[in-house]
Amino acid sequence: MNDAERTRSAAKRGESRQPLVRALVLAFSAVVLIFAVYEVVERTWLGDADMQLLHGLHIARGIVASVVAAGLVGWRIVRASPPLLAETPSEEELVRGTRLTEQERLANHARWLIVMRWIAVVVAVMLISITVRIAHLLPESVWWPLLSTVVVLAGFNVACTMSLRSGRAGVALLQVQIYGDLVLLTVLLHFSGGIENPLSLVMLFHVIIAGIVLSRLRCFAVAIAASVLFGALALAESTHVLEHYTLEIFPHIEDQGELEHAAHKPLYVATRMGLHSAILLLTAYFVTTLADRLRQHERQLQVMADRALAERRLLERSLETTGAALRVVDRDPRSCWSNSRWNEWFGPESPGAAIVEQLDGEGSAAQQTFRDAQVRITELVLELREENSHGLKNSAAMRRWFQMTTAPLHDSQGKVAQVVELAQDITEQKRTQAQMIRAEQLAAIGELAGQVAHEVNNPIAIISAKTRLLLADHRSEMSDDTATEIEKITDLSDRVARIAQGLLSYCRPSGAARMAMDIRHPIRQALALIEQRASQTGIAIHEDLEGSVPNIHANPQEMEQVFLNLLLNALDAMPQGGRLTLSARQEHKAADDADSWITVTVQDTGCGIPEAQRELIFQPFFTTKEQGRGTGLGLSICHGLIQSHGGTIDVESHPGEGTRFTIRLPVHNPGEQPKASHG
Repeated sequence: MNDAERTRSAAKRGESRQPLVRALVLAFSAVVLIFAVYEVVERTWLGDADMQLLHGLHIARGIVASVVAAGLVGWRIVRASPPLLAETPSEEELVRGTRLTEQERLANHARWLIVMRWIAVVVAVMLISITVRIAHLLPESVWWPLLSTVVVLAGFNVACTMSLRSGRAGVALLQVQIYGDLVLLTVLLHFSGGIENPLSLVMLFHVIIAGIVLSRLRCFAVAIAASVLFGALALAESTHVLEHYTLEIFPHIEDQGELEHAAHKPLYVATRMGLHSAILLLTAYFVTTLADRLRQHERQLQVMADRALAERRLLERSLETTGAALRVVDRDPRSCWSNSRWNEWFGPESPGAAIVEQLDGEGSAAQQTFRDAQVRITELVLELREENSHGLKNSAAMRRWFQMTTAPLHDSQGKVAQVVELAQDITEQKRTQAQMIRAEQLAAIGELAGQVAHEVNNPIAIISAKTRLLLADHRSEMSDDTATEIEKITDLSDRVARIAQGLLSYCRPSGAARMAMDIRHPIRQALALIEQRASQTGIAIHEDLEGSVPNIHANPQEMEQVFLNLLLNALDAMPQGGRLTLSARQEHKAADDADSWITVTVQDTGCGIPEAQRELIFQPFFTTKEQGRGTGLGLSICHGLIQSHGGTIDVESHPGEGTRFTIRLPVHNPGEQPKASHG
């Protein structure tokens, strides 16, 4: 036992002693008050009264004081004592299955008997004092035997208490207590008038208690034992084996100056023994019959409770399996029942606690259903995050959608008594719908891209062809500057054609030929196109493209398109200058894996990308650039092209620190057939 358990145990012992201490203080105060009042009355009004009246009042004072003290002690202890039987569990407790075990029930019975025995000790001391010392209803010679028996009763109670605390609370302890009480009661009866003492009927209480806490057979055994003890006492006193002590309240007849005791009359003794045994046995019969019926009813209640608990758990498991949340509300509105999934989604500590205010409001679906008894299906959106510091609203991934079905529950009179609300998480359905809409958008983009490619490629092809013819036929007639400018026109025409082709490749797999190639070639081609702009804006370019790098299987123009888009975005992120770093190296997929990647990184020191935007940058038409400066298709096209080559593209960024894009493409193995690409 640790310190905390010792502290709690000591506190419980202190609490259990408090009622007895308070009762003793109250009893002592009451006795002092009675004696004080008597002294005032005697000195004021009874000073000249005769001695016989004063003697009677003195006896009455003692009796009243004893009765008041015993009553106060008994009342306080009974209030603090546990009930004889465990309290009948409520319907909710039965459904929850919170019942006392058999061991706990027996411990409660034993504890109750111990408390009642302490009351019996106090009452016995009071009665002995009244009958022997005050009223002189018994001879003085029985004072010490009676008091000694009460002391033995108290010691026996202490032993029972220690046995209970040691954990030996069972049927045996209850039987020991009942039989021990019967023996000590028989001894007390012997010294207080024998069978002439009307308190001999106290044995009935032991039979009643045995019928309640023990089985039918054991109860009859207690009744027989009580009958045997009473008969043995009666026979022993009637045959003068034991001395019979005179109880003055029992009527006696004088014969030649001697009292005749009914306890010595065979007819009276036989009648009392037979009547006493009959009463005890009949009491045992009626009590055990009623107790058996009560136990049967309790077992039926337990069976019904177990069945209800099983059905409730089956319902809850079924709801958990379906992933639905359910609650039942009153008109208050107040939730009178909800399952665990509802508490998980909309409980006080859950992110959806704010939704409950909408569900319980005046214009809520539940309140409308109470008024018109109609079934309603509504949708609620739970925002999982607040607006961030960049003013960006939550994306679809940061929301949860719930479909709420509200239906009435009618009572026996057909009125709406309660409303049931069923919540289903339809977030995945909503996301699937959004993906379908996006797929339709992409299909529309594909059609548009085909039209653009058709409308743009023809003029661009003519321009490119004309410039090449000019260079081929009239190169000698041109100055070097003119020839250089025409070459730029040719290159830019080819670039426009590649951009249109890249837009088409995003939505539909590219039919362009793929070959084994060095990834550094399209990187250098893209660098050549942006070097002049980079130098004008003060951007330093650092490349780590030397060394041996295996080939990949890809389309050169598509790869150049990817890196050109990434480089242009990096330049836009550094309008005041900065550092642009490119590298390419070989990496193995795993330590023991023969397959490997070509990893290309494009890193800038620009403004960076906020966290909330990083989930959106690869979506079509999403852009952070000013109006008219971006279409939102660049990174989306890059993502589609890299995926079509069996690779991946990842982004790492921190606002104000820059951005790094990492592209991984599988190394080309000449002995393998190239895998089909998926756009």
